[in-house]
Amino acid sequence: MSAVLKNLPGVRIEEVRLGAPPIAGVGTSTAGFVGKAPNATNSFKKVPRLVTSVDQFFKDYIRDPTAFDDETKGAQTNTDLGNAVIGFFQNGGTECYVVDVSDVNPATPVTTGDVEAGLKLLEKIEEIDIIAAPGFVDNAVYVALNTQANNLRNRFAIYDPPAAVTDIAKLSLPPTEPPPAGPGVRPPDSIWAGFYYPRIQVSPVLKKDKKDLEDGIVKRFLAPPSGHIAGLYARVDGSRGVHKAPANEVLLGALGVEDVITDSQQDTLNKNSVNIIRAFPAGPTVFGARTLQLEASPLDTSFRYISVRRLTTFIEQSLRIGLRFAVFEPNNLALRQIITRSVRGFLDGVWRDGALFGATADEAYYVRFPDPFNTDTERALGKLTLEVGIRPAPPAEFIIIRIGVLDRPANATT
Repeated sequence: MSAVLKNLPGVRIEEVRLGAPPIAGVGTSTAGFVGKAPNATNSFKKVPRLVTSVDQFFKDYIRDPTAFDDETKGAQTNTDLGNAVIGFFQNGGTECYVVDVSDVNPATPVTTGDVEAGLKLLEKIEEIDIIAAPGFVDNAVYVALNTQANNLRNRFAIYDPPAAVTDIAKLSLPPTEPPPAGPGVRPPDSIWAGFYYPRIQVSPVLKKDKKDLEDGIVKRFLAPPSGHIAGLYARVDGSRGVHKAPANEVLLGALGVEDVITDSQQDTLNKNSVNIIRAFPAGPTVFGARTLQLEASPLDTSFRYISVRRLTTFIEQSLRIGLRFAVFEPNNLALRQIITRSVRGFLDGVWRDGALFGATADEAYYVRFPDPFNTDTERALGKLTLEVGIRPAPPAEFIIIRIGVLDRPANATT
């Protein structure tokens, strides 16, 4: 019987939602890249375009659209942007936004202003989590990337290293004001960006580049690592979670590094928050996990590690979107209870994934409504202040092994 009999005595079934609405985690690995595309005649100039595969990037930004399978048509040599996007997908990235800021005339150089304008186009795309300008290493671009990440607070910037650094010690020095004339100095402090060194060697994929390799010209195949690293972020996010540091992982598609860094060199560089790509036997390996927050900085060092910064951003953005259901609800004790259940349910999952430190959930986080911020005056202004405390699990950057030589049986030692 499909009709609803309102006046019939008996038992009725009603399906309702019980409890607080669940909060879902937001995405963490959609990238935004700005630069010069290989094919200067492509149809997507100075607009953010969603790219979901290497094939689509080849079709939109490399090949002649009328002859996709003909490598003799379209771009014959790659660019830093091209290498970055290809590296992003090679390393596990699934979607990115590409902004080609080049001119239709290939001879027209891309300027810092072009890059800054391209980055501005990414600001309105809320789902972007990682931003980079592959190959652009001047201080103005670093500042533009950091400013966007700092202002929006929902994304993280990846800085590329300068080419052919002759004095490694300079990478440990914060830039002066005004910035130096040439590249080669560590970018400014930031908890919203990570700086990686050195560039990586990649295989040529376009016709002229392959011919140059046959002729022994290999220098041009040193690429900025930001695209590969953004893909690594995505790979680790998918396999382990955003709380896992994107480090001690091999960069897929990288054949080598421009500069082989020794342990003693990394000792100084790591202290100054320069993340090194090491030439390990398994392949070029990211062996640093720090933001550009200096150890000696008087600022809060809670966000020294990239994973802690990105985990906190993930939680913040998930709560911001997940609690929209509570806006304009009556500001009473019932609403507080509903919000508390929703937030604790979400954070309990984060804790069980191993992202928060604590033997119990109560050790790992708390959710409360502080009385000083929720007075009658504040409620009259339409405000409800929720305080969430989390205890992230930073990466074990230093594993310390203490070994002692015994002069008695091991079971007799206390």
